[in-house]
Amino acid sequence: MGIERLLQDYGIVFRDAELLSRAVTHKSFASGADRSSAANGHHNEKLEFLGDAVLDLALADLLMRRFPDNDEGRLSKKRASLVNEKSLAAVASQLGLGEHLRLGKSELQSQGALKPRLLASTLEALVGAIYLDQGFERTREFIVRLFEGLLDHDDVTEDFRSDYKTRFQEAVQGRDKVTPVYRLVSEEGPSHARRFRVRVETDGRVWSEAEGKSKKAAEQEAAKAALAAFESAALAAFEPKENPKTEDPKS
Repeated sequence: MGIERLLQDYGIVFRDAELLSRAVTHKSFASGADRSSAANGHHNEKLEFLGDAVLDLALADLLMRRFPDNDEGRLSKKRASLVNEKSLAAVASQLGLGEHLRLGKSELQSQGALKPRLLASTLEALVGAIYLDQGFERTREFIVRLFEGLLDHDDVTEDFRSDYKTRFQEAVQGRDKVTPVYRLVSEEGPSHARRFRVRVETDGRVWSEAEGKSKKAAEQEAAKAALAAFESAALAAFEPKENPKTEDPKS
């Protein structure tokens, strides 16, 4: 595959070619080519899950080294600006990953290789595959080379205001000392037009539910609604109460 030659420029030669193939295989391709392959997981969704966690760890390490004077809050905002869908898709495009995606007919017809959601998720899957095949240190080096240029920008937190998950987490942790939990409620529709519904809650309290074209998009929408509800509740708690009417002492 061409992806192998691309990765050689980063010093990565896969020992397990099947693992690399799975990393760039979208579920629509697996189900279209061989339904048994889709059922057996010969697509990149599990690798995407793993790669997401590896990216978080590697970028946290990179940011702590690059910005030793930043506190936890500022580091979290910087990391959030690097791992959102927009940034991941931009990195994937710069890498040329879209040219190597294995997509089903429906996604090909809808130009799936250009969709930020698919580019971002495939980059995460590739990171997960490299981690399994090469180990963490080699994966960390790969991630640093991909993302280090973004840290040269004057403000790597420019997308923080639209990162509602981080904003909601900071709000509830600051007041209630709890961490939001996002639960997948439903997943419907064909592979090229999936709709995900997600619920966000803290310590058993449900704040909101929302839908999106991806789990990440649904989580952001749920967090946006939850943040609005949280801020409204906080505002209501500080609204002055009406004073009971008292008789005029002069009367």
